[in-house]
This record gives sequence, C-alpha cells and structure tokens, in this order.
Amino acid sequence: MKKSLVAVSVIVVLGAAWTGASWYTGKLIEQRMGELVNNANGQIRTLLPKAGVKFAYKDYQRGLFSSQVRYILQADSSVAGEKALKEGDEVAFIETIDHGPFPLAQLKRFNLIPSMASVHTELANTPALKKLFEVTKGKSPFTADSRISYSGDTSSAITFIAIDYQQNTTSMKFSGATIDADVSRDMRNVKMSGNSDNIVFTSKNQWDQLEQFSLQGLTLKSDSKMGKFDLSIGDQQLAIKQMGFSIDGKEMATLAGFNLNTQLGETDKDLNGKLTYSLDALKIQGNDFGSGKLAFAFDKLDGQSLKQFTSAYNQQVLQAVQAGENLDPEAYQQQMTEMLLANVPALLKGNPTVSIAPLSWKNAKGESSFNLNIDLMDPAQAKATVEPLLLKSVKKVDATLTIPMAMATELTTQAARLQGYSAEEAQKLAQQQVQGIAAMGQMFKLTTTKDDVISSSFHFADNQVDLNGQKMSLQEFVGLFGMFGGGAPAEEDTGSEPVAQ
Repeated sequence: MKKSLVAVSVIVVLGAAWTGASWYTGKLIEQRMGELVNNANGQIRTLLPKAGVKFAYKDYQRGLFSSQVRYILQADSSVAGEKALKEGDEVAFIETIDHGPFPLAQLKRFNLIPSMASVHTELANTPALKKLFEVTKGKSPFTADSRISYSGDTSSAITFIAIDYQQNTTSMKFSGATIDADVSRDMRNVKMSGNSDNIVFTSKNQWDQLEQFSLQGLTLKSDSKMGKFDLSIGDQQLAIKQMGFSIDGKEMATLAGFNLNTQLGETDKDLNGKLTYSLDALKIQGNDFGSGKLAFAFDKLDGQSLKQFTSAYNQQVLQAVQAGENLDPEAYQQQMTEMLLANVPALLKGNPTVSIAPLSWKNAKGESSFNLNIDLMDPAQAKATVEPLLLKSVKKVDATLTIPMAMATELTTQAARLQGYSAEEAQKLAQQQVQGIAAMGQMFKLTTTKDDVISSSFHFADNQVDLNGQKMSLQEFVGLFGMFGGGAPAEEDTGSEPVAQ
C-alpha cells in the first residue's frame, strides 16, 4: 500500500512539475516572439532595405500546454516608394506551439530530448496568395515541424506538397520536396539540406507547339553564416540529375549531371571564394555534345564595397520585379550598367585577383581548355593617365587556350548535322571550318598550330604584352588588333616636318 502511495505521489509531483514547466515555457516563448520578429526585420533591412515589408505577429493565444500565433509579412508604411506588398495585403503563417520541456508533438514521435517548444507551421490562405492556393487546391503549399531549443536555436523539417495543376494548355506536375534546416537564434547561421524528385512544366508557345520542361533529382546542401560584412559565407552544393526540354514530344535538349559548388570566405577586410560548375553530358536532339566544367575563383575583394554593391544590385532587381510588365528593358540595362561602373573602383580597393582554371569542354575526340589569371589593382593607385578605367585597373594577365582540332571538328560536325546536313557533308564542312579558323588565327598571330592542336598564350604586365612569344607594348598590341577602338600605332616623332602631297 505504501509503495502504491509513493508511486502515486511521484506521478502527481512529476505531473505538477511538467505542468508548471510547460506553463513557464509558454511565457518564455511569448517573451521571445518580439526577439524573433526583430531578427527577421533586421535581415529584411540588411538584404532588402527598400522592399517595403516587415514581419509581425498577432492573435497570440497561450494555453497551458500549447499556444497558437499568427506571424504576418505586411507592407511597411515607414519605407517610401513602391512596396513588394500592397497596403492591407498579408502573407500569414499559422503556428501551433506545443510547450516544453517535453512537447506533446515530440512525445508522439518518441523524441525525449528536452526543448522549449515544438512548432507546426502552415501558410494561411490570404487574398494576397489567392492564385497560389488555386494551384494547391486550397492546401498550404508547405508544412514545417520545428523543434526550438532553450538556447533559441531551431531545427526544422519542411515538406512541400505534391502538385498536379492544369489550366487551359498549361500544366505543372511537382513531386513535392523536403528540406531540413538548422537555424541559430539570431538567424545568422544556417545549415540546410533538401531534395525533390521531379517537376514537369508544360505549355503551348506562340506557334501552338507544346513545350515541356522537366527537372529530375534536385538536391541542395548549404552550411552558411552571416559574415562581418553582413554577407552570407560558407559552402553550398547544388546538384541536378537531369534537365530536359522538348517540343511536341520531340527531345530538343537534355542536360545530365549538373553540379554547382560554392565556397565563400573572408578575412578582416576582404572576401574570397570559389565557384565550380560541372556538366556530365549535353545532348541536343539526341546528339551527344560532350561534357564541361568551369572553376572560377577570386581573392582580396574589398568586403565593405561588395556589401554596398550587393545592396544596390538587390534593389535594382527588386525594382524590376515590382515593375513587372511595365519594366523598360533598355532603361533597366542602363541603370544596371551605371550602378556597376559606379561601384567598380571601390570593389578594387583590395587589389583583388580573379582566375578561371579551367573552362573546358570535352567530347569523344578530345578536350579543349581555357585558363585565365588576372591581378587587378585599385585605379586610385595607378599613375595619372587618360587610359580607360579598365586598363588602369589591370596589373597582370595570364591566359592560355588549347583546342584539339579533332575535338573542334567533332563538335562542329554535330552542329552542322542539326542544321540538316548529312553526316558526310557535315564532316567535310566541319573540317573546312576548323582548318580555316586555325589558318586565320595564325595569319593574325593570335594562335599557333602544332601537332593538330590550336593554342594561344597571352601575358600582360608593366605595359608589355607577350602573345605567343611575340613581345610588344600594350599600345602596339591595341593598334595591331584594333582593340578598344584603337588604330595603328603612332609612329615615333623624328622632328621633321611632314611632306606636302
């Protein structure tokens, strides 16, 4: 009997403790909502200061073991100009919060790790999202189940629903997707992984042909954080198993094995990074055109200047999105050019370096490659001259190019066959074109040909150019090839008067 009383007493005490802890956790959650909203608005102000939107919460209903709240994204009246959302429009997220230390939602999944809360999130069907919910047939396009630790960090499992939508001659089939994300309390550190099996989009073009775009096997991984310049740094990987495009059921192009890897880092003043692209196979109308890769790297890029440039670029893009069909392409291009030219000098403060090593393309007959290294400099450190900004900013250039003629002939043959030539005609035409290009390159001294390989090497430093072993001044090079609008090099002044004709 005594043992039974002890057991009952323990259960009562534990139940009371759990109830008290759950009630207290509910109060902590409510107190931290303001912090969450402030962090989100801080990110908006940093990344999109002129978007004209802000994050807020309302309708919070706190219970003993669970609560509900509505987070909303709405127009920010304190920001002037056109906004991403109209006044009165809302993008709303409905959250059901199970309080810790052992949230009921976690217990259902036999997860006994103590946490502040377990949160279930869905997107609300608001007037601003009417068209989206028509596509999803009234269902939230995604749901998220998150665990919030007492430190404030969040781990989420996000599921995007499958979609099968058709309207007139347009249709979309989407298998759905999943994303797992770990986000720090201040939202500055994010780890994420996601995948989707396939998406197929079909519509008729202006010639009444049925076009279809398909994507299969999408995976994404990211481990990033906000650096000291409020720019995201870290590692990202994107992979796509296959992309395809067809017209009226006929395969036009297929890309297989696309991969993108990005690494971004920083020092006290500068940013550095490397982007690597690769494609395992490109097929056009069933013809195998080969594979390719590109590795692009930069170092010593002034961090503060890049932050300003990124902010200006994001605003230009946002304005273009807001303009929609009213966008003037020529005016937009002019604005982007002016913005770029205005920011280039500041971006060069750290004397950055840029490299491509390599850009290559490979088919059954060989591999062509191009390598480039450029040392840039702050134009303010250059000597006072009338040279264009580009020339003032370049300190050194090294470039090499190799093209096996057999490889180029194979590639050109396939291109000719797509134009309707027979296999024999395409082969003959390709050989003539490649041999003509090789001869022209040698005639203008741009390339050399040895052992059936077209090659070229270029070196520039201290106002001197070395092109395939030919040394000349930059001015002679510009005059020789007419680059940058230059004419023939000026003759040396002998002090004699010109002879009248």
